[in-house]
Amino acid sequence: MIQTMKITYKDVGQGDSILLEWQSSGKEKIAIIDCNKKGNSNPVLEHLINKGYSEIELIVLSHPHRDHFSGLLQVLNYAEAKGIMIKNFAHTLKWSATNFWKYFEVSSSDSKLLSKTISKWGELNDKIIKRFHGLQDNVTLPLDDDLGLSLKFLSPCHRDAQEYQKIVENDADKNIKEASQAANYLSTVMLLSLGDLNVLFTADAEVFALQNIIAQYSKLFKEKTFHLCQLPHHGSFKNHLEEFWQNVKTNETHGKHAIASAGKHRTYNHPSFEVLKHFHDEGYTLHCTNILNGMKEYTDYLESITDASLNFEGGSFLAEEYRKSSDRVFTIRDNQIVLI
Repeated sequence: MIQTMKITYKDVGQGDSILLEWQSSGKEKIAIIDCNKKGNSNPVLEHLINKGYSEIELIVLSHPHRDHFSGLLQVLNYAEAKGIMIKNFAHTLKWSATNFWKYFEVSSSDSKLLSKTISKWGELNDKIIKRFHGLQDNVTLPLDDDLGLSLKFLSPCHRDAQEYQKIVENDADKNIKEASQAANYLSTVMLLSLGDLNVLFTADAEVFALQNIIAQYSKLFKEKTFHLCQLPHHGSFKNHLEEFWQNVKTNETHGKHAIASAGKHRTYNHPSFEVLKHFHDEGYTLHCTNILNGMKEYTDYLESITDASLNFEGGSFLAEEYRKSSDRVFTIRDNQIVLI
């Protein structure tokens, strides 16, 4: 049984960059879910350099939006230059028609960056990238057989892809914003399993996808107990489905955690206080990489109630470190998960 594993939600502002790190057979291992830059910095790349990894078990691009892929090209270039093997590379672009990629982003510069990134991973096929996976529902990738560590993909399913294609085919050249937003229908929802401990990653999954997952995986959700859950689309109210979370069985003994990765943005105000309040009322300990928008409202709310310390990170709502923007790092040990 694995003794220690780290799950790091990097502070990349408005976006996602998640690192999974563990040790097996005396070797440090890493998997990457999404890679967003923060200004001119690339926190995932900096982490790879600082830790000196010689291979990467898996890279997942959850869906083709800039706040999930903006730093990926730099990581691929670094891996190529250093001869770092990427054992598995997984993405959901298999569901997109050949000419749809240009509608993933509104900005032409973002579209060009995505095009360069796609070209680069194509160049690295059978060189340093050993295996590609076109992601869809009901696919499981073993990360470490000896430790029983795996990642199961619950979406996108065929219905998600059809919904995406329907939106894009509705005159995308005129409705480019709607076509770009539709790429969220290609988001993959992932279940990380490690013994009896389970973590749910949701990327920017739409309510439509969450409804499909409930219908298809009702038995799985009855059998699994979840310890850490990511709030879809950085805690957006539009992506919140209470019915879905009612089906997520949590661990009352060892605690249950919910997290959003969010930051300043000229348009978005993630996470939503209403969403955070729902999870608070359900007994979750809440975390966010930045204390702003709904998370600032939530911390103020906690200070106004007498039992705030019961659901506040670190055990005390007065903790100064809780109000700082930073990486959120969780350690898994002996079927328990704690923030460090």
